[in-house]
Amino acid sequence: MKTETTLVGLLLAMLCGCGGETEHADAIHDVKYRSLAAAGVVVENGVGNCVEDTVTGLTWEKKTATAGLHYWQNRYSWYNPNENNDELDYRGLENGGECTNSACDTWNFVRAVNEKGLCGFRDWRMPTRDELYSISDRRKVSTPPTANLEFFPYMQADEYWTGFDYSMQYESAWAWNFVYGHDRVDWKKTPKYVRLVRGDAVALEEVKE
Repeated sequence: MKTETTLVGLLLAMLCGCGGETEHADAIHDVKYRSLAAAGVVVENGVGNCVEDTVTGLTWEKKTATAGLHYWQNRYSWYNPNENNDELDYRGLENGGECTNSACDTWNFVRAVNEKGLCGFRDWRMPTRDELYSISDRRKVSTPPTANLEFFPYMQADEYWTGFDYSMQYESAWAWNFVYGHDRVDWKKTPKYVRLVRGDAVALEEVKE
């Protein structure tokens, strides 16, 4: 079982300041992203296959309209072969989604992306709830998805898996809802969208210090 960092608290503190209005903080989504191509080269948006968040320091996978590994309609069951013990099986469901170019579960999708070296990187992973929160624009709850569609053009008004179990129910895991901009728990066997991330949110740690 895993424990998340306090990225939400750090992000709010950095964006809002003491006594700041949180609704104004979401304006940061208009300016904080830039597109990356192979080897992390910055390019004009619409060209690159990855998106860098210049505030958090995280880099995100960008989906495409072409059928394949990063196809926007691919969905995956939640699966991690290392999440197991003698009494309860936390692993989830292997190959239980609907996708192309990999086995349709979160574990095998991460492996496939790292084997290909998306944008020149091989350290892609499943995001935390806080990390998905950091790209969720709450101004758009009335016109979802709650994200910057210029940089995430195939973001779905739906739920995306995180890499974290739900500790109260071994067959469940956390997801992030890009309709309302909040987290939710669901069965690991349920096919959901996935957007991979890389990095350690170094920028937020530096701001905190």
